[in-house]
Amino acid sequence: MEDFDYRPKPWVPKDVPTIWVDHTTGQGVTQDGASVRPVIGDRRKNPNLTDLLDTAASFGANRIMLTGKRPEPEPGIRHWLYVQTPKWKSGTHWINNGPPTGRFEHETTGFKIEVRTAEEWFGTIPLSPAQARSAWDTTAAILKAADERARMFNSPAATGTNLWALSLPKNVNPVPVSSDIAEEIHATSGQHHIEHLVAGPDASAHEDCVPLVDPAKQKKINEFAYVDGRFMYAALGRELGIGPARRLNRAAAYQLLEEDPYARARFYVRFQVPSTWNHVGILGVRHQRVEDGWYYPNRPGARGETWADAAEVQVALAAGWVVDPQEAIVFRKARPLDTFFERIMRARDRVNEHPDMHPMLRRAVMAALRAIILHSVGAFASSGRDQTRVATSALDVPAQYQSRMQRQGKLFVYHVPTERNARTESFYHPELAAQVWGRARARVLDGPSALGLHTAGALAVDPTTLLGIQGDAIYTSTLPTWSLPVANGGGDDGKTGRLRLQGYLGGGSFVTPERIQQRLSLRARAEKAGIEAALEQDEVMVGG
Repeated sequence: MEDFDYRPKPWVPKDVPTIWVDHTTGQGVTQDGASVRPVIGDRRKNPNLTDLLDTAASFGANRIMLTGKRPEPEPGIRHWLYVQTPKWKSGTHWINNGPPTGRFEHETTGFKIEVRTAEEWFGTIPLSPAQARSAWDTTAAILKAADERARMFNSPAATGTNLWALSLPKNVNPVPVSSDIAEEIHATSGQHHIEHLVAGPDASAHEDCVPLVDPAKQKKINEFAYVDGRFMYAALGRELGIGPARRLNRAAAYQLLEEDPYARARFYVRFQVPSTWNHVGILGVRHQRVEDGWYYPNRPGARGETWADAAEVQVALAAGWVVDPQEAIVFRKARPLDTFFERIMRARDRVNEHPDMHPMLRRAVMAALRAIILHSVGAFASSGRDQTRVATSALDVPAQYQSRMQRQGKLFVYHVPTERNARTESFYHPELAAQVWGRARARVLDGPSALGLHTAGALAVDPTTLLGIQGDAIYTSTLPTWSLPVANGGGDDGKTGRLRLQGYLGGGSFVTPERIQQRLSLRARAEKAGIEAALEQDEVMVGG
């Protein structure tokens, strides 16, 4: 396998004429900054999708970037892309499992337009069309300063994976794992640790999962802290393992676990939660119904079986869990993502080096860089999103898809699996994504800080105060002092990958968040409030 060059080939995208417009009003700017006013049909105050397509065509724009609040798809409510568009026929849409993208072609001229959202890049930051265009241009300039060959593609994933191809050192040949191991990793690797730990309808219903907070006994909390990781993935992508991968039997897996705790490996383990355990679960287990996701057993004495990254297994062992490896997959140590992540971090540093940058623009560019990291890692494990196609008649739906098509108003929607081609195959490395995800799940539970090893993470807080975990975010009802800046006695020294305080509410009385939506509301309030109250509290405590 080593004699073949497995390095993916980068390429240069064509410039796409673009208009940036508000989803509701249709007003905005072109890529060059010229004002855009929508072409609105008769007796309408605001433009519909056909109006936006006509407007883009009048400017010669092949891409519409929507800003502003979009109607969120809900069960029983038609998606905003599933509408009739006279003179424009629907192409291949991308709706499921990611940011929505619509593709349309004019029935007469053949002019093609792609509809995307600024939210895909900049999250929920409330940007005007002009601000979104400026954020796009600034992100492009920042990336180019980090690597002069870097370019912005249609999506953060394409932008990042192409930059990865540009960043691969000449001495690194990312040999893929065998197809059977790749598909096994794809099927047995979760992404984020997601868990609501307050008893109620949003807590895990699995019998082996015990909520840590009972809102019936603790109806109010006096504090709410929101902690998350600083550019977490970029900090955890160093020296990952690549193929060829080797399968190990039980004896060899046990030996590897004993002799090399830092091995680049995945283990299939049987485990048991200690009888005295009273904290969050460590190892995720997939539900029998795959669509139900993952659960994290924490009931004392509970047993389970799962695949886990070596980093997660080490956290469980250090916590006193019984872990019995049944088999393992071990990779060859290399540096497949190091340079790529270093360049993204260099771009991030350049943003911080511009003190005069408008705060909202800074937030937007930081969000874009984060999206590039997150979506690129996810793309390594993606076998392709299903294509969403729309037909005006059920007779136009191919026979093999008619049994699964859905009616949306007067339209018929069906999904077509995407097949990988030679180019996408060269970017398919689920072993890289699985290692980053596994390390991130381990780090959010047990991480280092400036205070030392094992001083940060969910396991470093009182379990009776742990409200939930969402990826690299932790929510607590008491301020974790280790999340404070070093200057305030905490462990946040500003390094990439540190879990640090992002928002804090104190000195009040808040309803214990029984529902996730309540927790999200508290998070939004805490994020808006910042951490000043926590720093003041720390000063009072130190002064006293």
